[in-house]
Amino acid sequence: MELNGVQRQAVEHPGGPLLVLAGAGSGKTRVLTGRIAHLVRERGVPPWSILAFTFTNKAAREMKERAARLLGGEDAEDARGVWLGTFHGTCVRILRRHGTLLGFPKSFVIYDTADQRALLKELLRESGSHDQRLTPAGAGSRISKLKNDGITPEAFAPTVSGPLDRTLADVYARYEKGLRDRAAMDFDDLLLYTVRLFDLDAEVHRQYAHRFRHVLVDEYQDTNAVQFALIERLSRVHRNLLVVGDDDQSIYGWRGADIGNILSFEEHFPDAAVLRLTQNYRSTGTILRAANHVVRHNEARKEKELWTENATGEPLGLHLLRDEEAEGERVVSLLLEEQRLRGRANKDFVVLYRTNAQSRAVENALRRSAIPYQLTGGVSFYQRREVKDLLAYLRALTQPRDTVAWMRIVNVPGRGIGKTTLDRFRGFADAEGLALPDALTHPRLADAVGNAPATRLLGVARLLEELRPLVSLPPSSCLAELVARLRYREYLLEDDPAEASERMENVEELITGADAYARRTEEPTVEGFLAEVALLSDVDEWEDTEDTVNLMTIHAAKGLEFPVVFVVGMEEGLLPHASSLDNPKELEEERRLFYVALTRARERVFLLQASFRRTWNAGGGGVSRFLNEIPDDCLAVEEDATDADLPRPSRTPRGPRLVRDEEVEERSPVGAWVHHPQFGDGRVVACEGRGERAKLTVQFQRAGTKKILAAFAEWSYAD
Repeated sequence: MELNGVQRQAVEHPGGPLLVLAGAGSGKTRVLTGRIAHLVRERGVPPWSILAFTFTNKAAREMKERAARLLGGEDAEDARGVWLGTFHGTCVRILRRHGTLLGFPKSFVIYDTADQRALLKELLRESGSHDQRLTPAGAGSRISKLKNDGITPEAFAPTVSGPLDRTLADVYARYEKGLRDRAAMDFDDLLLYTVRLFDLDAEVHRQYAHRFRHVLVDEYQDTNAVQFALIERLSRVHRNLLVVGDDDQSIYGWRGADIGNILSFEEHFPDAAVLRLTQNYRSTGTILRAANHVVRHNEARKEKELWTENATGEPLGLHLLRDEEAEGERVVSLLLEEQRLRGRANKDFVVLYRTNAQSRAVENALRRSAIPYQLTGGVSFYQRREVKDLLAYLRALTQPRDTVAWMRIVNVPGRGIGKTTLDRFRGFADAEGLALPDALTHPRLADAVGNAPATRLLGVARLLEELRPLVSLPPSSCLAELVARLRYREYLLEDDPAEASERMENVEELITGADAYARRTEEPTVEGFLAEVALLSDVDEWEDTEDTVNLMTIHAAKGLEFPVVFVVGMEEGLLPHASSLDNPKELEEERRLFYVALTRARERVFLLQASFRRTWNAGGGGVSRFLNEIPDDCLAVEEDATDADLPRPSRTPRGPRLVRDEEVEERSPVGAWVHHPQFGDGRVVACEGRGERAKLTVQFQRAGTKKILAAFAEWSYAD
């Protein structure tokens, strides 16, 4: 394997803590896989004593395949012995073996976001809270943050003030109990309970800390406090810890990632060595120069400058459009031009955006031009109704206490069990202090729900008992038999004949996926298949085999690369997002997000900005400040020829400029930015009259739409 000098230093590091600062496209995967091969082949380290953490299953599979190729021959099989997987997947392996010490059965289920929200919706309803500010999604996000910070319900409760937090504290405590009652863990629990296991059982901790003589971590900048605790405990004995990451690509602070872990690595490990990988093998010189100039505006970073031996390449194209519809059409026209001039395939292109809602206009334009595309981060395959139904059956069979799964399948296929019956049944179970499956066999069930409904409910219980032996089959065989026994194909035809064929195709694809899981797993089980599905990320579901244009958020694109990158929505309030404008720390993360977008590209970057965005209710607009941070000679600016008044990006940062009344007379105020002492910044979307007496309709970033006289607004626009 060819390595540059710094890469070789990292691969052959003699031991002890090592931080590898790996810039975008600098070959970090080569370092990690090379390190594994070097340890096994040159140092005689047993593969089973190497632990490597990644953040996606896709990255784990690629690293394992590359390590096997590097080892080659008979040694290739040794790569299978390395514990190489995601943080969550590794923790599942440990907890399946030792979770009973924490009071969980080996068959515990993993709740994904949808399951979590279903449980929280039930708990919020039971709490009697009518505060619309605390939704299941909001409560789940708050609870996740508390868990990532290591704050238990018992620690949180004494700190709260105000009715909203008191409700949250109550729901948090009952949520934890609800998970235990259902023999379930959410994603955050997988990490928390593994750390707790090591802290509570010294023998289990000793077993793993001594077993893993080398710990490797990919994407270290994305770790949170609990992941750091896990890494520290596993590397505590031998201290052979190699972490690879890039502080300039830390973009997950909103979900708990702590950039401080990488910035303060030498403080946590004073004897650590530090290496910088700065040679980029992916992008052109112009793309790197633009990215370097942007990210150096951040203060919280370790100094480094990417460079490349690649060609200089073309300037980044900046296209200023009327609105989001014109933006979508310009994406298509540029894409077709690239295909005509350079013979590119559809899959060579990716369209990146800050928020999922921005995909609509681009999707519409692609459809009108009959250009196939795939949307990453939309409705996941595993969130489709028929797929969720069958997975819920598998969960109910492997873990009878999983009432979220049980409630989903109790009337699927239809059995005449309605909402009234289920509400009465749930109330009866709560009153008796029983889990729902246990309440089915209670002698007073018929008194609570009626004779006929009780008979139907008991029929479900008997059916699940008859089906339970299926879980001993290989996952694909279990699913196929389940579909046949439930007459699920017939149910789909009766439920919605028009969509039955497509839905059955999804069922068959699920069975195919289960078979693929079994072929790449040493000991495939239904529980293992459920765990893998629960832990899939958007990137894991992304396919690069089909010739389709790729649409995804910038967050979802991390770790990927494409010949041509389009970044739409280059507007202040979108990128950077409006929620970050008043927070310097969050603004720096937005800048890192733009840096990630730029460095996904190998050859071309096109940046698009809309002067007006109809679907944008959160405010924003005007040219993004990040464009001011790109050198002039790295940009080729093109305006939409249908609107000569579009604002050009100023080449140096500057504040709003006051405009004299006579200037207002000379140009239309529609599209201009105004500042109001009470409402803040906003954009003029309509104007009645002229001069000081003009009545402006203004869409403010925070205050919504207002009508205001021009005499009370300070005019500003981009030069």
